[in-house]
Amino acid sequence: MIRNPDECLMLLATVEPIYRTKVVESLLAQRVIAKSQRVMDIWQASNKDWNQTLYTMTAYALGAPRNSVPAQQLSRIVSYNMCLRERSRLQSVEALLLGASGLLEGEYYDNYIVALQEEYDYLANKYSLRPMRAGEWQVVHNIPAGGPVMRLVQLAALVCKPNFSFDELIRCHTLEEIDALLGVEMSDYWQQHFTVQGAKTKVHKRIGKDKVVMMAINLVVPLQIAYADAMKDNGLKERALELLERLPAEHNRLVSKCTGVGVPCRSAYDSQALIELQNLCARGGCLECPLEKQLRKR
Repeated sequence: MIRNPDECLMLLATVEPIYRTKVVESLLAQRVIAKSQRVMDIWQASNKDWNQTLYTMTAYALGAPRNSVPAQQLSRIVSYNMCLRERSRLQSVEALLLGASGLLEGEYYDNYIVALQEEYDYLANKYSLRPMRAGEWQVVHNIPAGGPVMRLVQLAALVCKPNFSFDELIRCHTLEEIDALLGVEMSDYWQQHFTVQGAKTKVHKRIGKDKVVMMAINLVVPLQIAYADAMKDNGLKERALELLERLPAEHNRLVSKCTGVGVPCRSAYDSQALIELQNLCARGGCLECPLEKQLRKR
């Protein structure tokens, strides 16, 4: 039987708690496997370099939701090792990322932006870089702090942090530790500007807490689980899943809808399972759906 997502949520609300828990566990397991496979695909494409994998996935996570794909593409043009070679000077890494993104192209009269353009010209010649087209980025319909320029500036600041490494990420087991790793302050210029052509304005100095939570869910936990699977480290995998249970659920329409019909959504563990249920419904995957299997047993 083909059901729609709203009907599935209503049915999940009627399932006895003990069986609903089993459905949620199965849904989460499916989502974890899919995310872990995506990490391993990126790892293979990164020549099995875990730091490059972290960097690529960080770019993807920061670019979400509208600029994940071009951000991931940029991370392959400007590699993690390039950023490492230039990380002693934050302005150089900013120039690398903004210049290669194509978002620096144009004629500007702001001294800092002109300096970035000149720095990028030098680095592009040094690394034989060809920039992306600025049109590949979604520059409208973003919150001001979520535009592509701001996200790339934040990525530059992250890469320049001494503790930004895969080894440090694997050791993160609390939201506070993740915030210490990913919560970064931008350089002075970007604390007053949102875009390369914008006038001065007040800007939040750090990546917001909600964004850190989303990166914990979509970056830290998947990387830890993938690495745990690769290393056959069951202890690390259990700690990653426990971390997911301690993280707050995402704030979105799906979570609101679930709580509205009586489906508990207490943590990211629950919300990730419910997102998987929604994805199964969207592609008509009823035959592989744990909820449908549980209903048939009943």
